[in-house]
Amino acid sequence: MPRTQTPDRIKREKVEGKETKAFIYHSDPEYSSRIEVEREERWEFGIDGEAVAELLSTSVVTDDLLVEPELPEWLVESLLGLGIEEIEA
Repeated sequence: MPRTQTPDRIKREKVEGKETKAFIYHSDPEYSSRIEVEREERWEFGIDGEAVAELLSTSVVTDDLLVEPELPEWLVESLLGLGIEEIEA
């Protein structure tokens, strides 16, 4: 089933004084759902049927291209607040 272009749900909140948006897509060809989080940077996660989030992409740049960027605490808390059980970076 192809992912829709329009999110099924948008959650907005201020985290540490900065506007944060989570775009939730329930139809995705590879995952049970997909979540895109935008703040100053962008993070995209695929969510499996067990509510485990896998980091798919981010706009954060690291010095070492072989190392995944560290997830900020505000992002972890936001994902847990959306019902995510575990996060794999």
